[in-house]
Amino acid sequence: MGDITLSSAVRNNLLSLQGTADLLGKTQERLSTGLKVNSALDDPSSFFTAAALNNRASDLNRLLDSVGLSVQTIEAADQGITAITDLVEAAQASARQALQSPGPVGPAVAATVTGTGANVAADAAAVATGTVTNIAADTAAVGTGTVVTGGDALELDVTNLNITDGTTITISDGTTSRTFEFDTGGDGVASGNFGIGATNQTLSQAITAINGELSNAGVNATFTDVDGGADTQIRVQATNATDSIQVTTGGGDAATVLAAIGIDGIGAGADATDRTISPTNTTLDGITAGQTLTFTTAAGSSTVTFGTGTGQSNTRVELLAALNGGSSGATFALNSNTLVATGANAAAGDITVAATSGASALSALGFTSGAVAETTNATLGAITQGQTLTIDIGGTTETVTFGSGTGEVNTAAELNTRLAAIQTAFGAGTTVSADSSGNLTVTSSDTTSSITLGGTASLTTFGTNLTTTATDPTTGAAVNNTARAAAETQFNTLRTQIDQLAADASFNGNNLLQGDNLSVIFNSSGSSTLDISGVNFTSSGLGVSEAATDSFQTDNNINATLTELDTAISTLRTQSSTFGSNLSVVETRQEFTNNLINVLETGAGNLTLADTNEEGANLLALQTRQQLSSVSLSLASQADQNVLRLF
Repeated sequence: MGDITLSSAVRNNLLSLQGTADLLGKTQERLSTGLKVNSALDDPSSFFTAAALNNRASDLNRLLDSVGLSVQTIEAADQGITAITDLVEAAQASARQALQSPGPVGPAVAATVTGTGANVAADAAAVATGTVTNIAADTAAVGTGTVVTGGDALELDVTNLNITDGTTITISDGTTSRTFEFDTGGDGVASGNFGIGATNQTLSQAITAINGELSNAGVNATFTDVDGGADTQIRVQATNATDSIQVTTGGGDAATVLAAIGIDGIGAGADATDRTISPTNTTLDGITAGQTLTFTTAAGSSTVTFGTGTGQSNTRVELLAALNGGSSGATFALNSNTLVATGANAAAGDITVAATSGASALSALGFTSGAVAETTNATLGAITQGQTLTIDIGGTTETVTFGSGTGEVNTAAELNTRLAAIQTAFGAGTTVSADSSGNLTVTSSDTTSSITLGGTASLTTFGTNLTTTATDPTTGAAVNNTARAAAETQFNTLRTQIDQLAADASFNGNNLLQGDNLSVIFNSSGSSTLDISGVNFTSSGLGVSEAATDSFQTDNNINATLTELDTAISTLRTQSSTFGSNLSVVETRQEFTNNLINVLETGAGNLTLADTNEEGANLLALQTRQQLSSVSLSLASQADQNVLRLF
C-alpha cells in the first residue's frame, strides 16, 4: 500500500496535538507524583543532589533511634539517683532519730576503791628457837632375845618351833613395812607376803632371807645371829637412831611367834601382838620424869611429857614425834643442837612456850618459860608508830592506828582483823579488806555514798593507785536502748533497698548506676560522640557502711554513720548534675538532628518537588490546547473533505 500524504494543515495540527499530549503526560506525572524530577532524565543534577540529601536524612533518622534510647538510659539513671537520694535521706532520718534517743544507761553501782601494787609484805610465821646444849644423840633401837630351839640344826617348821601355819610377822620402821608368813604346811602364802619356814631351813638361812626382803622393801631394820652359829640368840636393830621398830604379828599364836624369834617382852605394845623398840637417849633420862613442855599457837598446842612411861618421851625421836603430833600446827625439827618450832603460817599467830614442874626441860632445850615468838611483818613494822589510815564512807569515818600498843596494828593479820571490824561497823553490804599482798579494797554498801581515804600513813603502802580524792558511785553495765536498736534495723533495711534500687535503674540492659558506660553517636561517620561514664551507686559504692550489731547504742558510731550519709548525698547530687548536663547535651543534639533532617529533606524537596498550582494551571492550559488542536485538526480535515464534494 502506498504512503498516505497528509496536507500541511493536517500534519501541523497533528504534530501540535502530539506535542500537547506529551506535555500533558508530563504534567499529569508531576501532579500524580508530586515531583517535578522523577528520574535522572528529568534533571540529573537535581535528582542526584536530592537523593544524597535524602540518604543523609535517612541515616540521621536511624541515629535518632539510638540517641532516643540513650536519652532514656540517662533518664533512668537520673530517676535512680533521685530515688536513692530519697532513701539516703530516709537513712539520715533514722540515724538522727537514734541520736535523739537516750543512750544505754546502766544501773548505779556503789563506789569501790581497789589498790594495786601494794608493798605490804606477807606476815612471817612465828619461829621459836632453842639451843640444845646437853642432850646426847639417840642410840638406834636394838632388841635382843633368846630363840627356843630344838637343836643346833634349827628347822623353822611346826615341829621344831611350834609356829602355827599361816602366822604372819610385820617389821616396820615407822614409815615402811614388810610382812612375812610362816608356811609350815607347804600350802603357800597369801598374796603380798614373803614366805619363810621351809623344811630343813636353818635360822641363819631364814635371817638371810628376811634381811634381803627388808632391804628390798626399804625397811630400816636388820636381823642378826648374835651367838655366831649356836642358833640360840637373835637381834633386831634399826639402821639409824631416828627410827623405832614395830613388830606386829597376826594370823596365829602371837606369843609363840614372838617367843620363837626371841623378842617376847622387849619393848611395849598396845596388845600381845605388837612390840615397839625405840631408840635410847640417856641424857633425856636426866630430865625429871613427868615434866612437860608445851608450845601454844592460835590453832592449838603441842605438848611433850618426858619419861619412860607410856605416852612419854625419852629420846629425840620421841620428842619430835610428840611435838609434831600435837594440834599447834607448828612444825618441829632438831637441827644439830637447835630445836626449832615454826608456825604453820602467819595467821596462826604467836608461839608461846611453857613448862611444868621446874625448868630443867626448858633449860635443856634452850628455852625460857613464858617466852613468846611473834609473827612479824617488816613493812608494817616500818610504818611510824602512831600513823593512821582513815576510811570515810558517806561521811562516816573509821580509823586504823599503826603500832604495837593495845588496839593498834603491827602485822598484816592484825590489819585484816581491824579491817574486818571496820567492815562490821559500816554495816552489811560494805567491803573493807586487804589481800595477802596488802592491796586495800573498800566498797560502799549503797549507790549514793562516796569513799574517801586519808590519814597520816602513806596510802601507796596499800596500793600505789590509792589517793585521798573521793571516789563516787558509778554506772554499771549499760542496757541497750530499744529505740536505737529499731533505728539501727531500719537503717540497715534502707541500705539494702539502696542496693536493690541501684540494680533496678537500668534501661535496655545498660545501668549507669552499676558501672556500665554509655557512648552516644551523633553522626553517621561516628566522629561526633558523647561518652558517659557509669558510677557505682550501691551502698558500698557510696561509702555507706552496714551498721554492726548494737553500733547505734553509741553516739560516736551514729555520728560516723551520719558523716558517711552526708558524703553520699553530696556524691549523689554531684553525679545528678553530671547526668543532667549529659542529658541536656544529648537532647540538644537530638533536637539539632531533627532540625537537620528537616533541612535536608526540605532541600531535597526544593530540588524535586513539583508546584501543584503551576502544574494544575499547565494541565488546564494543555487540556485547552489539546481541545483547540483537536478542533483545528478537525477543521483541517474538513477542508480536505470539501475537495471530495467536487466529485
